[in-house]
Amino acid sequence: MDSAHQTRFEPNAVPHPGETVLEYLDFYGWSQRDLARRTGLAPKTISEICNGKAPITPQTALVFEKAFQRPAHLWLNLQRHFDEAEARRREVAKSLHWGDWVRSFPLKEMQKLKFSLPEGHSDADVLLNFFGVSSPESWSSVWKASAVSYRQTRTLRAQEGAMAAWARETELVARGLEVAEFDEKRLMSSLDEMRRYSRVRADEIMDPVQAICARAGVAVVWVPELHNTGISGCARWLTEKTALIGLTLRYKTDDQLWFTLFHEIGHILLHRNKRSFVLDNAAEDLSDHIVDPEMHRYEEEASRFSADTLIPPRALADFMGAGVFTNDSIHDFAEAIGVGPGIVVGRLQYDGILKRHQGNALKQKLDWKFAE
Repeated sequence: MDSAHQTRFEPNAVPHPGETVLEYLDFYGWSQRDLARRTGLAPKTISEICNGKAPITPQTALVFEKAFQRPAHLWLNLQRHFDEAEARRREVAKSLHWGDWVRSFPLKEMQKLKFSLPEGHSDADVLLNFFGVSSPESWSSVWKASAVSYRQTRTLRAQEGAMAAWARETELVARGLEVAEFDEKRLMSSLDEMRRYSRVRADEIMDPVQAICARAGVAVVWVPELHNTGISGCARWLTEKTALIGLTLRYKTDDQLWFTLFHEIGHILLHRNKRSFVLDNAAEDLSDHIVDPEMHRYEEEASRFSADTLIPPRALADFMGAGVFTNDSIHDFAEAIGVGPGIVVGRLQYDGILKRHQGNALKQKLDWKFAE
């Protein structure tokens, strides 16, 4: 948004209701003192209303109704519109000092990615409405109260606005889903059903995965990552009874998407009372190195949960023991355990059995078209 957008609001277009009073006085040929006599109001009160220095109160509106033969709600509406315009004028004046805060968010990129941005009189207004807060100070209070735990914190200050914007968008998208109350047993019992969907085309998984998780009280949404945040996903509790998992396509292959999904489910199941909001972001080099030592154990536990859920350890040990890692053997093993072959390739690459360029033909490549 350019500077013209930021200053297009014109509060002077809404006059004080005293101007309307003056118009009626002129129409009837009355003086302000005449009106004071007819209404029983003090001449000073009439003068202050006519000069825009005093408001029309409900009691004043009632006496004007009798004097001018115009309903009280007309006068009160005039006052209400003026008061709102004045409040907006003061807000616009304050927002001129919020430039640094506005610039901490990638607003143009958010617009390009079609985030749920509302209308506003300025860039600051758009962002405040997007976050559902009244000022940068209130935004800071709300964000700090979220108690976000990060995978890494080295670039946190520079990217906090972008990460907060992405997290907010996941919340707004999740509002469009019908989600039951959280049921841990149901979520656990649904894991095998979910992992079987890793065998189908990626563009066919969103609806069933969302439906399975929603029945267990977890909203799952996909939101494009914002530049240089390194976000792969998040797991958080929206309320005491509903959880949210947000996912990006940071890695752009099906094995990483499924690993991240189950990693976030691991946070939901294992760390509910320890970390209510975990945002999995990468380190400066966009690797998965965990800089924050407090998060190291929680990340290891979530990753182990994901890896073992997708590929049972005993089955993996037997396959590794056979020592044959061709595309055909990988495909047959994946079929036997009921997962997509790309997941097996990704695990073998992570463990160093395959090099990063080997087996990739068995992976599904993803872009945002799959989410449409």
